[in-house]
Amino acid sequence: MSGLRLQLDRLSWEHGGELRALKPDELVAEAGEPAVVLAGDAADADAFTDVLLGRAWPLKGKIRIAGREVTSLPSGDRGIALVPAGGGLFPHLTVEQNIGFGMRGHRGAAFRRGHVNYVAGRLNLHGLLAWRPYELSPDERLRVALARAMCRWQAARAVVVEDRGGYPPCHAAVSETLNAYPDLPILVVGDDGRRVATLRTPAGSWEVVDVDGP
Repeated sequence: MSGLRLQLDRLSWEHGGELRALKPDELVAEAGEPAVVLAGDAADADAFTDVLLGRAWPLKGKIRIAGREVTSLPSGDRGIALVPAGGGLFPHLTVEQNIGFGMRGHRGAAFRRGHVNYVAGRLNLHGLLAWRPYELSPDERLRVALARAMCRWQAARAVVVEDRGGYPPCHAAVSETLNAYPDLPILVVGDDGRRVATLRTPAGSWEVVDVDGP
């Protein structure tokens, strides 16, 4: 299969004073197909996402993208793009400003503007660039969040999509990612199995579980 691959090998971490790990303990997310990690609640899901993104450190295990280990790299150097639940857009910024937010301070203004337009074109957002987040539908907000995640100074090599109860389902963001970026692995991290049931397959589904010992 062409494209990149995200691998988590025997990863374990701490949350709330308890040890957590994945079951099965080796995760492989291939490009072009959604993989799903299901946690017991939102806090457990957030703790796993923090480890994956480099906002917290694992106790054991390795994180690899395309065979390269990124476990010890800081968040900004891992190449993992995040689509947060609900979009997480800045309400006072336009869609264009939201998309380009991660590139501020990098390259020149003309380059940033061109990159924003390129990503917006891939995701069919050109007609919304002057809009504010409150003018968008829930699916459109997720699509803008995906564009912001992809429009960074460092190219994304994997995509993490958060799905949480109380927010619009992530199916639209996953579909847009698959269509626009088929060479990237997509990992959905959810806290409600019913919401992600249609995305889960026997070969592409993992759970966050308790670990009995160190």
